[in-house]
Amino acid sequence: AASGDMPVAIAKVYADLKTTLAAHGLTFADVVKETVYATDLDAFIKHHQIRKAMYTSGYPVATWLQVPRLFTPALVVEVELVAVFPSK
Repeated sequence: AASGDMPVAIAKVYADLKTTLAAHGLTFADVVKETVYATDLDAFIKHHQIRKAMYTSGYPVATWLQVPRLFTPALVVEVELVAVFPSK
């Protein structure tokens, strides 16, 4: 989750997710489901190219929702991912 202007918040949340995935030996290529909660979905859509840059090998199933607010009122976007560990 991140606060601030939407493009800054999107960049931060996806950078944090990239770090979390990497800590488990995963990348965005391993993500199979994404849920985005945004307080201004139009602003998220306008800046979706920031998100798009993370998915270089196709997109996961995704649901994008506009919500009136998130748990912490200053937050403007929260993203939940489901990733699958590759078979060995």
